[in-house]
Amino acid sequence: MKKTLVAIAAMAAFTGAMADVTIFGIVDNAYSIKTTTAAGPGIRTTSTKTTAVTGTYTGSELGFKGSEDLGGGLSANFQIHFAPSTDANLAPTGYQSHVGLNGGFGSLKVGQFFSPMFFNNATYDASGYSAFGFNEAGAVNGASGTLVSNSVQYDLPTFVPGLGVSYMIAKGEVPRPAATTTALNDISNIRVTYATGALSAGYSSASVKGAAGASTKQSSTGLSYDLGMAKLMYYATSSKATTATVSDKGSNYGVSIPLGATTVGFTSSSAKTGATQVESSATILQVKYDLSKRSSLILQNGSAKIKSGTLNGSSSKGTSLGLWHSF
Repeated sequence: MKKTLVAIAAMAAFTGAMADVTIFGIVDNAYSIKTTTAAGPGIRTTSTKTTAVTGTYTGSELGFKGSEDLGGGLSANFQIHFAPSTDANLAPTGYQSHVGLNGGFGSLKVGQFFSPMFFNNATYDASGYSAFGFNEAGAVNGASGTLVSNSVQYDLPTFVPGLGVSYMIAKGEVPRPAATTTALNDISNIRVTYATGALSAGYSSASVKGAAGASTKQSSTGLSYDLGMAKLMYYATSSKATTATVSDKGSNYGVSIPLGATTVGFTSSSAKTGATQVESSATILQVKYDLSKRSSLILQNGSAKIKSGTLNGSSSKGTSLGLWHSF
């Protein structure tokens, strides 16, 4: 249940207006055991770490959001969002924080938030893009596939049922003209989605400007089909710099099976990255048991392995049991 704080805005003294602000968040903690093997020419060492850790599923969050009706179908909104560390005495880091407008024209927001490409990947991941991490061996994400600052995003209104279009730009805040060795980090990212019945599809394409006119092209394609007794999911990613001869590529196959209060998810991913196309693979099994609408127990077991290159044979495997609560 979300709790609402009724706050008096600064202008209330003059207008008598009240602003509704929603406090929301997640506490996500787990007990985790992880074994890592480092391999290489003449090297092979194995270590095991047991720890209580925050953020093995979605990560912990604390935020404030609200909106104001401006009349004529137009509204203003804001969100200020943090990622607290709930297992250590660490200051919270910045998360999604933005201000925007909604209306018949669509929606516009300005600030820091996850990119359209991030959501394209997360939508078609059977583990919910779990922070447990092993499945991300198959996700080739550059700067456009994460939390992006200095951003402006426009979401078009729905002209065709089931069709959605989002476009984001982000500036690297580098003075022009920049030195030839300075990375500009300007990002443009578009996402198109379509859903009808049991079928959902999404495509996202991005461009990231680098130094001396170089750039990186990235893309993500996702599909899902809901059979009722199970949901089949797939996404593929690619990233190629103008200076590279080959693309980094990854793919992720998954299935999500609802069993009453329990949801079982399984993903298998693979990737080829770098000039030598180093191969990696990973799997993750996730069992989520809902204690209520806001609280869940989450068991995750996964493994990842490098299958070629100088680190061939390096691997990690682990198990995590966590308690997740939203408010």
